[in-house]
Amino acid sequence: MPVHNGALYLSDAIEDFLGQTFSDFELIVSDNASTDESEAIVREAAERDKRVRYVRNETNIGALPNSNRTMELARGKYFCLAAHDDRHVPTFLAMLVAELEANAEAVLAYGACTLIDEKGNAFKNIPERSVHVSTDGCAVDYDQMLERKLSDTSAKRYHAVLQSNDVNSPIHGLFRRSVLDRIGGHHFHGSDRLIVAHAALLGPFAYVDEPLFSFRVHPESTLFLTREQWAKRETGEEQGASPLSALRTLGNFWRAVGQTELGAMQRLGAYAATLAYAARPTAIRRALLPGPDNYFGWKRWPSGRTVQGRAPLASSSSLKKTANSHA
Repeated sequence: MPVHNGALYLSDAIEDFLGQTFSDFELIVSDNASTDESEAIVREAAERDKRVRYVRNETNIGALPNSNRTMELARGKYFCLAAHDDRHVPTFLAMLVAELEANAEAVLAYGACTLIDEKGNAFKNIPERSVHVSTDGCAVDYDQMLERKLSDTSAKRYHAVLQSNDVNSPIHGLFRRSVLDRIGGHHFHGSDRLIVAHAALLGPFAYVDEPLFSFRVHPESTLFLTREQWAKRETGEEQGASPLSALRTLGNFWRAVGQTELGAMQRLGAYAATLAYAARPTAIRRALLPGPDNYFGWKRWPSGRTVQGRAPLASSSSLKKTANSHA
């Protein structure tokens, strides 16, 4: 559980894990130089329960390196990247561990996601419009494309991940630690999607058709950051927008295919899916065309949305879920 100044929601996130019906785990909280009450909250929990392990970075190394640090410190057979502001049902670990224990080939197990607001109230799902709406009108574009059983074929799974609008459920699922060791953790160019896509090449996914965790949408979410703000948050450093970002991201996906043992037809299908992902209209527009929605002046979210996310459903603007939707 990586965290940076997450005191507002951190206690609930920790207690959700301490209340899991599956109890054989360690909860590593990596504090990325927080200046709020995060450290005190975790240390108090660690005194009550020896499964909680607190580590601290003296300087802000960025969200992605901090997430990778939790992977490096983990000692378990399985690994889950849990956000400090999300919620998990008591059977989250038990159900996902059971799936991986029952299917030796599965590299990842995950369930469905519920969207909640800063107070924990669930968003209303409107499937016909692929949006979820909060009680006060915040509309989130979230179509749950991966919240289903995916193909047993590597190239088809990989293609599904690249075509999805969101990888929130699988990236917060339960991975085999050995698989993450092969993938190598987060890269800035590709981020969550790269990890899930690479995992799709390495083996099947186990999907539990039940809501097992809740993703919290709140004003401090990455949802409301500009591209430059998001880059600084993820890396801890200033990152200038550049068309080269798209090429580096493409290179990382291409490399993932090349590093995976696949049959000739599966490899060809995966490379074709990578090219289709790179050639999608939004990627080409952002890389080549001047304007407000590209790598020369790109904002993560439409300029008309307020930072509080209170635009009504009728608004032409909509949120795009997950921190890697620009990739």
